Amino acid sequence: MSARSSLFAHPWRRWLTMTIRKKIFLLAGILLAIFGAVVGVLGFAQKLDSDQLGNITEYELPLSRMVSEFDVLTDRYELEVLRVLISDRADAGTERTAMAAVRATADELRDTVKTGEALLHKATGDPGYDTEDRVDLARMAGVLKYMGRSLEDFLAVRDATLAAISEGRRDEARTISRGFAKFALAFGPDLSQIRRELADLTDRSTRRVLARQRLNTYLSLALFVAACGIGLGVSAIGSTRVVSGLRQLVATTKALELGTNAEPVLIATRDEVGELALSFNRMVDELRARDRVKDTFGKFVDPRLVSRLIASGADQAERRSLTIFFSDIKQFTGISEQLTASAVVHLLNNYFGAVANVIHGHRGIIDKYIGDAVMAFWVPPFSNGDEHASDACRAALEQQDAIAALREQVPEITGMRRNAPELVIRMGIATGEAVIGTIGSDSARSYTVIGDSVNLASRLEGMNKIYGTLIIISEETFRLAQGAIEAREIDTITVAGKTEPVRIYELMGRAGELESTRDELRVLFAQGLAAYRSRNWSTAQTAFESCLCKIPDDGPTRVFLERIAHLGHAPPAADWDGVWRHVEK
Repeated sequence: MSARSSLFAHPWRRWLTMTIRKKIFLLAGILLAIFGAVVGVLGFAQKLDSDQLGNITEYELPLSRMVSEFDVLTDRYELEVLRVLISDRADAGTERTAMAAVRATADELRDTVKTGEALLHKATGDPGYDTEDRVDLARMAGVLKYMGRSLEDFLAVRDATLAAISEGRRDEARTISRGFAKFALAFGPDLSQIRRELADLTDRSTRRVLARQRLNTYLSLALFVAACGIGLGVSAIGSTRVVSGLRQLVATTKALELGTNAEPVLIATRDEVGELALSFNRMVDELRARDRVKDTFGKFVDPRLVSRLIASGADQAERRSLTIFFSDIKQFTGISEQLTASAVVHLLNNYFGAVANVIHGHRGIIDKYIGDAVMAFWVPPFSNGDEHASDACRAALEQQDAIAALREQVPEITGMRRNAPELVIRMGIATGEAVIGTIGSDSARSYTVIGDSVNLASRLEGMNKIYGTLIIISEETFRLAQGAIEAREIDTITVAGKTEPVRIYELMGRAGELESTRDELRVLFAQGLAAYRSRNWSTAQTAFESCLCKIPDDGPTRVFLERIAHLGHAPPAADWDGVWRHVEK
């Protein structure tokens, strides 16, 4: 680094380390210094004008007045002498008064000349005058000094005239008084010369003042423009350095708001903006770390739950009304025995990927994967109000559609072109209250749902094995979702571990999309179920057999035909309530 660059580097480093308050004070100080310099220059120019005007008022105007007074006094002096000369001889008092006036005028003349000489001597030594002016003043001083010597001769004529008058020699006095004429010729040109030179001097001084005032006007304007330019330039540079960091912060904040990749803010200063930028960069790093945690953790826990956990804390639990979903692959153990480990993993990944997209698409949250089983739940605020039951049912139906599409890809996924395994998914859905929150030890926790509704959903998924169905839902689920789905009641049961009976329904399709054959099946099945509960075995059997005419492989119908055949040989007790009690899970 050169010496010149080092000279500028040190102040610049000091600027970078200053606080914003000090920078503002420094900028204000620079501006004040600039305007102070402007005021100083203008003040100096004003002083020059003031000095020039002072010379006019202190020297030139008094000298001009002195010349005029000297001219007037010499004329008056002659008149007063002549008045004494022609005055009446008998009027002694008037004569004395006139002679006293003559003497007083003589004194005034002497004082006038002395005052003029003193002013010229002072003006000649005044530094406010330039050389040309001093030469003129010196010349005027010489003329005035000559006039002073001539004045004594002039006054001597007065004395001789007055002496002759006093002695009564008036004719002689008249002859002596004629001597004033030569002085008139002497004083006139000298006074005219001094008056002319004073006028020239005053004119030059006035012109200089006027010229300087015009120059001051232009100088004031130029200095004002220069001061504004320098001040604005310094302020712009300083404020740009201060604001540039804030602009970077704003741009980075907008980038974060839009979700784009934001670069760290460049920290160029150590002031408050630099500290803010440093804190902001730390915040961005923390947000990125949090996003990484969220992204990683979101592969194990639903990202929406991750957001809630991060926002409200991990230690939370609450009782909510929600809908639970369980699904399982039919005979997965047998399928896995036919496949290699990699094929099993590949099949499960494709299966989980297909159902996870559907569940998320219908506002559901996957709780966990248990082997080949999936546990999910729907809960406000992710589902609106009581729509969690409808969302779960629609998601189950769409999962079945996704499985049907996936089933065509099973040979390619498993590598078994022949005798590829059949992929059938059974599902159970239950609605009710449950506790949702973080559960576990201090070292390991999971965000999950616990309660009777969870157990019921798991049991309903297992009931599909008995009834030969794919999707069984609870009565509460049907009650909340019946406007969005088509379903049929298939039984009233108690599941293993429970004593309270529950009505169960088979989810058949979306509202308004049920085929006519299946709709007729639902009507006939409802008739058979009503007769069954009334112990009218023959009517029930007839209705169920009609169901098989519609759909020969209907699982619930076959279950009830077998049950009627059993009850026909071993009728139930008199207090039988139509509830079928399952003791196996």
